[in-house]
Amino acid sequence: MNKQVRYWMRRIIFLVLIAMIGFALFQLVGEGKNPEVGDEAPDFKLTTLDGKEMKLSQLRGKAVMLNFWASWCEPCRTEMPAMQKVYEKYKDQGFVIVAVNIAETDVAASQFAKQYGLTFPIWMDRDREAVRLYQIRPIPTSFFIDPEGMIRRKVEGPLDVSRLELYVNPILPRT
Repeated sequence: MNKQVRYWMRRIIFLVLIAMIGFALFQLVGEGKNPEVGDEAPDFKLTTLDGKEMKLSQLRGKAVMLNFWASWCEPCRTEMPAMQKVYEKYKDQGFVIVAVNIAETDVAASQFAKQYGLTFPIWMDRDREAVRLYQIRPIPTSFFIDPEGMIRRKVEGPLDVSRLELYVNPILPRT
């Protein structure tokens, strides 16, 4: 290669790198504010695995664990039995789990639910609308939302029964 070709190749590579860095920064900034503890939980509407359209706001008055997951995610697989156990224990006290499946088919999510004996609702985020709204990066990620619709805790990574109970008890509706 002669000097002039090398000069232009370096310039092109430099411009491509600058464009990639700019795109990465744009992705980090996102489209809106990252929901934080103390904020009202942003509302969204998705279709459940059994075909019903649901909005998060329909669950006002209940304690909600909003969990983002996928069947291929090993940490998600680890926490699902604990989630099921805590759901069974607290569902009669006003506790609901909304398990948001990220961009998978109904068949994959349904087989996963059957394999793990899951009875809590699974909402399908086929277009990643809720993922973008909540700016989900690692999965699993869970939000614990009180009966007034306020985010009380955000947890990135898998949870076990004892930690789940620690986070669920403070948000249960008081009677």
